[in-house]
Amino acid sequence: MIQISTEELLESLKLGYIEYKECLAIGSDNVDLAHIKGYCTTLEQILIAYGNISKETILEIRKPIIGDVSLRRKKRNAKDIDYDVPTILRKQLNYK
Repeated sequence: MIQISTEELLESLKLGYIEYKECLAIGSDNVDLAHIKGYCTTLEQILIAYGNISKETILEIRKPIIGDVSLRRKKRNAKDIDYDVPTILRKQLNYK
């Protein structure tokens, strides 16, 4: 099993926040931003679950770098999606 110190994971998380902020500043597309958000969210969850780091500690690190930006996925309401339209057509026609 790989063992990574909590300090290294916290530093990687901090660098992820910085990368997200820089990508926002240069106007990166939503796909790039989504990858960075996913990376940061995953590290946050690992640190909370296995690193004995509190959510408050993570927020103390995040807030000065990216503020109150949520890294979570937006929840879509299932009733907003027309499942009678095939997926390929929904994507082509920009349906929800």
